[in-house]
Amino acid sequence: MNWFSNFFKTNHRLGFRIVKTGIAATICVVISDFFNLNQPFFIVVAAVMAMGKSIDASVKSGRNKIFGLFIGTAIGYGLALISPGNAGFCGVGIIFTLYLCHLFKLNGAATLACFAFTAMLFGLGTPATCIVNSSIGIIIALLVNLIIMPPNYAAEIKNSCELLCSQIEQSVKDCGDFCQLDTRAIETTIAKLNYNINMYISQTKFLRWNDDEVFQTSCKISTYNMILDELKAIEVIRLTHDTIEEGTELYTVYNYHLNRMNKLYEYASSKDEETT
Repeated sequence: MNWFSNFFKTNHRLGFRIVKTGIAATICVVISDFFNLNQPFFIVVAAVMAMGKSIDASVKSGRNKIFGLFIGTAIGYGLALISPGNAGFCGVGIIFTLYLCHLFKLNGAATLACFAFTAMLFGLGTPATCIVNSSIGIIIALLVNLIIMPPNYAAEIKNSCELLCSQIEQSVKDCGDFCQLDTRAIETTIAKLNYNINMYISQTKFLRWNDDEVFQTSCKISTYNMILDELKAIEVIRLTHDTIEEGTELYTVYNYHLNRMNKLYEYASSKDEETT
């Protein structure tokens, strides 16, 4: 039963994006039933493919996907008029569809464009049904991503920054007590902080409310990385030497990294006090 309990650990939790994708799919089916739309699977598939990891990513990807729909539908319908379901046309059409998506820099549109092409080639609905229903699915995904549990990267940045400060503070104490250092945890938190900052910056202006705080945090990333470098140097010295005798060259090097780390930590702490 270990695998069952391990499944529910942190790495296997249901993320908001997964839940929102399921909600979007449900709304698609409800809307298609209410308006008696033909071929509802176009709506569902498009909504699933259009659910992005951020609102801004969903908007940009959705726009590209709509253009990709027109490309895939046009090529598929044109080849279907010549020879529906032809194996050779299927391969050539997929290649041409992917090439056009790449040529027009329609990032994230290739999969849906190929889906539309295949549907048309094999006669699964009309071009109008494919484009209209898929566009409805894309719009539903955008609205769900915007309204239901929208990503709050500002809060994630704040939480990551607080965690990082506590990890660094503990590591500074561990250096003084000659305890084992956990530099990997600090490195992971810095990477997560960087990711959240980049995701926050990538959002459109109307979705950003904490520009000043995020900017101040981003300015401290380089300091955090320098502290991490000093901690790694101290960690290497400890792992490769059982004792550090006073007066030796090793002792001088060790204290250099220790003093530099303490100064960087004091500098970062003073910046934190200024922002609070």
